[in-house]
Amino acid sequence: MSIIQKLETIHLSTSQKEVANFMLDKKLEIEKMTINELAHFTYTSPATIIRLAKKLGYDGYESLKKDFLEEQKYILTHFNNIDPNYPFNKKDTIQTISSKMTQLLKETAQDTLSLMKHDDLQKAVAILKKANVIHLSAISYSLLLGQTFQLNMNRLGKLVNICSINGEELFMNHLIHKEDCLLMISYSGQIEQMIQLARLAKRKNVPIIVITSVGNNELKKYGDVVLNISTREKLYSKIGGFVNENSIKLILDILYACYFELDYDDSLNKRITISKESETTRFASLKVMKEGE
Repeated sequence: MSIIQKLETIHLSTSQKEVANFMLDKKLEIEKMTINELAHFTYTSPATIIRLAKKLGYDGYESLKKDFLEEQKYILTHFNNIDPNYPFNKKDTIQTISSKMTQLLKETAQDTLSLMKHDDLQKAVAILKKANVIHLSAISYSLLLGQTFQLNMNRLGKLVNICSINGEELFMNHLIHKEDCLLMISYSGQIEQMIQLARLAKRKNVPIIVITSVGNNELKKYGDVVLNISTREKLYSKIGGFVNENSIKLILDILYACYFELDYDDSLNKRITISKESETTRFASLKVMKEGE
């Protein structure tokens, strides 16, 4: 969860709000400010700033400032011409909305790619390859995207099991084995049931891949590898989850594609064979869709 998102969800005192608002207003300008200077400009005290830092999960001002500056630099890249939370206005024409949504999709893809680190992706794919079963945990729209990933992987003969976290996560302790892996998707990274499931898996030495937002959150602590979602949207104040949902889909598509490429010819043969056997009623009327054309 980003610092901005945390500030949306936690209770702050009046003086702490003054510090937070000043930082959000000045952004990169606080880079050379000492804690005493920040306290002076906000008419507060160093103690207030330290309490704010600890409330946000940091041990002090310097560690908070470091992550805040990195987050601000990230926010200032991409999405310069469109608001991820409100990408269109109430008076926009349908053509304008179409154009803006297309631009949002392009920017989301570029932003997601910029967050993708080669070694992390390589490690994640290796974990998927080695696992007997991939157990996927997510909720809401992320779960729907996970089900698409499940279908794709199943068509390669790789079993993906969807983990329920509706009160049944404790039973997963008996179903997940150390030869498997756990793939967890959460934008906030603060869903208690998923954290509880991650703890269970970690105690059994089950490798964990976490797909989550930029910044610190509880779920990240349990990941053997973390892949970051484009983190531009507020938790609640937005038209829809266009950015994070498209970012998650792209990450899952990349994981699938990289897994596919590990044994390209075998994967292609399996995909075609399994699809033919399981989709016998499908037909196409358009020439471009017909097999063998």
